[in-house]
Amino acid sequence: MRTTIASLAILLGTLLGPAGCQNDPEVQARMAELADLPGITVTIAGADLDHAKAQAISKHIEGKAVETTTAMVRMKHDSEGESSLEIELYAKSLPNGDALIADLTTAFPELAGATISTAPAIGGAAGDLPLIEVSKDLSAEEAKQEILEQLQAEGVDGNVDVKIQDSAEGRRIEVKVDKQETH
Repeated sequence: MRTTIASLAILLGTLLGPAGCQNDPEVQARMAELADLPGITVTIAGADLDHAKAQAISKHIEGKAVETTTAMVRMKHDSEGESSLEIELYAKSLPNGDALIADLTTAFPELAGATISTAPAIGGAAGDLPLIEVSKDLSAEEAKQEILEQLQAEGVDGNVDVKIQDSAEGRRIEVKVDKQETH
């Protein structure tokens, strides 16, 4: 079976600390804080969603959480044409799963016929991605280059796209990895 996986990992600025080694006490404290955050996984199957709609759904779910730290979005398409969307979210406070499902079907009518489930996330806030450290002093373009270099050094394969937005709330970094796997 051939499965196409498009992973979009949304990493918020709070994840990114000053550049340095992972033995730095500040970095270790941040990693410990992330490991203790509650997480929720939302899985949506049976809905035909493009990347823009998947991102809108992810941002909607993020808006229901308090102080979101990390959200990872995975879109999967198998050879039979079936698709699913998986959103893993870590935050200081998360919405109730049943209420979230009801809210999603109200906010996104195209999900009315989809199968939506929630479960506690068990991957830890860093998930399957390597810890990325970026100096806050770098420009957006310099930070993008540093992220690409770190992902390449960690062996992340596939087509990688990094988007960085600076705003009054801080820096938001989106890392998108598209790859195909054959099973």
